Amino acid sequence: MKELDFVRLTLWLAGIVIVAFLVGWWWKGREIRQTEKDLAQIRVHCAEIGRIVKDLKILQDERRNDKLPQELHDKTGIISYFSQMAQRCQINPSRDYTWKPRDPDVNKKGGWVDQAYMIDFKKDQGKSRDQIMKFIFNCESQSRRIKLQKARLSLPEEWAEKDLWNADSLVFVQRNAQKTAGG
Repeated sequence: MKELDFVRLTLWLAGIVIVAFLVGWWWKGREIRQTEKDLAQIRVHCAEIGRIVKDLKILQDERRNDKLPQELHDKTGIISYFSQMAQRCQINPSRDYTWKPRDPDVNKKGGWVDQAYMIDFKKDQGKSRDQIMKFIFNCESQSRRIKLQKARLSLPEEWAEKDLWNADSLVFVQRNAQKTAGG
């Protein structure tokens, strides 16, 4: 009888050990699957961060080399540049102002060429000071070569209460390196 009790006890213990092993196996398998899902998400996030860092590095290099924006050498590029900067502050380029380039001013000693662009706002299209200042800031901050040279603003009496201003004219100057005969 003792041998039978010993066998029963052994079988019970083996059954408990097997159930504990299966529960442990299931529990660890679940943790491993969750860890694999977490790792997959981390890989996706790391790849996204890597792309953002790469874009930021490219933008920083372009800014350092003053290639931002790059297309500012041709006429259509500069028109779209000012148009984009205006649209960022709710200024409609086709309705609110006219764009007039001036003749380039070549430095006598060589080295650079200044190209001036006059932006004449229409008299009946008043703008808030915030809009005008944002427009100037956007134009100057997106390229180190474009700076405001002259601004003429007026505040008509009928618009004084609304704080609407006339930006009669803004003159921006783009300074470009002068091409040498050998380059």
